[in-house]
Amino acid sequence: MRSTAPNALARAVHGFFGPYLMEQRGLSRHTVLSYRDTLALLLRFIAQTRHTDPATLDLDALTADVILAFLKHLESDRHNKTSSRNVRLAAIHAFARYVSIQFPERLQQVQQILGIPFKRAGTRPIEYFEYDEIRAILDSVNRARPAGRRDYALLALMFNSGARVQEIVDIGACDLQLQSPPQIKLVGKGRKTRICPLWPQTAKVLKAFVAERALDSRSNAAVFCNQRGERLTRFGIRYLLGKYCRIASGKSPSLTRKRLHPHSVRHSTAVFLLKSGVDLPSISHWMGHASVTTTGRYAKVDLEMKRKALARAATIGDTIAPTKWRPSRSVLDWLASL
Repeated sequence: MRSTAPNALARAVHGFFGPYLMEQRGLSRHTVLSYRDTLALLLRFIAQTRHTDPATLDLDALTADVILAFLKHLESDRHNKTSSRNVRLAAIHAFARYVSIQFPERLQQVQQILGIPFKRAGTRPIEYFEYDEIRAILDSVNRARPAGRRDYALLALMFNSGARVQEIVDIGACDLQLQSPPQIKLVGKGRKTRICPLWPQTAKVLKAFVAERALDSRSNAAVFCNQRGERLTRFGIRYLLGKYCRIASGKSPSLTRKRLHPHSVRHSTAVFLLKSGVDLPSISHWMGHASVTTTGRYAKVDLEMKRKALARAATIGDTIAPTKWRPSRSVLDWLASL
């Protein structure tokens, strides 16, 4: 395919991450950074396979076959899961659509890239913390030290709010309302803002922690910081949760059999609310789900609720017997008799 200009790829990348994503589409900074990482990985992969400098690449290098090889590389060499592979492909699709707008003569090339399908991923069981496990994790925190008091406040807020880990990272002092009624403002996906109520116990812990740090409630200063005084990162929160899960496993051995991560805390909040009798629409608003259908999956994961449902249905097998098959009957008649 004939190149439109020596620097067509460079101009496309610059325009994509400049006015297009930030100004025209208004995507969040985190989405833009995810797209950036994908394009960087892709260009490095192409440059390495061609044994050339990434600066010499042009739009001709972005073919459907190359993209497929890159996706295979993500799964086989970088050991990415199917979900991560699909996230990368979504970013490439977005860039390809932009290229089709800026370079209409590339439409056939773009259509071939857009024709690459997302891979269907198998669903894993939703893993979450039981109430006793949550209690064990919180009890494992040494609150005699400032770092321990920070960790306790962090974990208590996560279990209370069910916030996404990035939402916790982004919390500023002005987002906390610790007077009655205590609540927290969270900014979620698509920059959607929601208010989450705080339990009195959580508000008390946060009030003491904020007072200890002398945070100005009117400022946007980070609530949770690392030892360097910088805003705690997603990876830092993951590390802290893993640390206390390992400590708590001594009292709660079931923690060792679970694959747990910060999002498991979010699942735990939803399941706890469901067990407490909170209706699905309310949980959906609490969690910041785009649809109550997303919240409905939590009704399927709790084993205790499944056992209770099984107990209620225990007599069905005694009262309803399947109709026996008789060769003289048609299949449709037999199905209708079931």
